[in-house]
Amino acid sequence: MRFLVILIKYMPIIQMVVMLVSDTLYCFDIITVNLNYLTGNSLLTTVLLYACSSVFKFGNWYRQIVTANFVVMTIGQIDIHLRLPMTDFQLLLSYYIVCILFLFIIVINKFKSKESCI
Repeated sequence: MRFLVILIKYMPIIQMVVMLVSDTLYCFDIITVNLNYLTGNSLLTTVLLYACSSVFKFGNWYRQIVTANFVVMTIGQIDIHLRLPMTDFQLLLSYYIVCILFLFIIVINKFKSKESCI
């Protein structure tokens, strides 16, 4: 049970890192297996992680990381279906901007609430 809680607790961070690494490699024409499938980035996983945050009483920072992953996935899906007028590099930059923005929000909330992030 303890391993499951640790795995669930760090899964959004792992997903974010793997998503950014995979998209960065793709942007520079390095062909790899789509790493996003290995970490399970999907709407169902996002809902499950939100539910786990309530069940296991993870902090607000956890939900913010899950939300950042969801926003990045949503931008990617909108680009796939509507073809946003931006290059792959600009799309990658938008992913990094979203992640950095949410990390700043997490740090600001951490210092305001004195909540432990680990």
